[in-house]
Amino acid sequence: MNKCVIVASGPIERLDEMRARFDDAYIISVDGGLRHLDHLNIKPDVIIGDFDSVDSALLERYRTDDIPIYSYPSRKDATDSELAIDYAIELSPKEVTLMGMTGKRMDHAITNIHLLKRFWNHDILACVLDYYNRIYYCSGDMTLHGEIGDFISIVPISQEVKEVKTFGLEYPLENETLHFHESRGVSNVFLEHEVRIETGSGEFLIILSKD
Repeated sequence: MNKCVIVASGPIERLDEMRARFDDAYIISVDGGLRHLDHLNIKPDVIIGDFDSVDSALLERYRTDDIPIYSYPSRKDATDSELAIDYAIELSPKEVTLMGMTGKRMDHAITNIHLLKRFWNHDILACVLDYYNRIYYCSGDMTLHGEIGDFISIVPISQEVKEVKTFGLEYPLENETLHFHESRGVSNVFLEHEVRIETGSGEFLIILSKD
């Protein structure tokens, strides 16, 4: 499988502009994420969740389409998003986009971003995407593509990220150490369409953003 999209129930601004993300993708709907897909008139390949944030009539309509539905109790040791991520990993896609994963609930948003590490551990390129941000977990080298002038930030989530080298950015880093408690890697800028980040050790997030 080449591409997978996971859609959760968090808000998705300018949803209609995201439609192309679903082209030729295996689509996993997470609980209330079914509302987003229904708005776009896109059928998921599978529906996962405890279904505490989706209208029962809407869910039943998709049930009659013979779409696989995996139902879980509301009291459990993993979020619906984590269950969907584990399901996606079993499919071994090359690339996964997670949508509806950010919003008012910062506990869920931060956890969903940290769960990106599960994909990295299985050599799957994955990002949390909303209209303003594209977020990756990384603990090694990464090559990314964007538009000249795009913002890109390297945000440590381990105490240090060592031997950081960047290529194609306005403010180059050359064998530098970034620290968890500092903002040194924030708001760099694409000088080329392809950017490469190399590191010696440490865990970090790469965030491509726009105002």
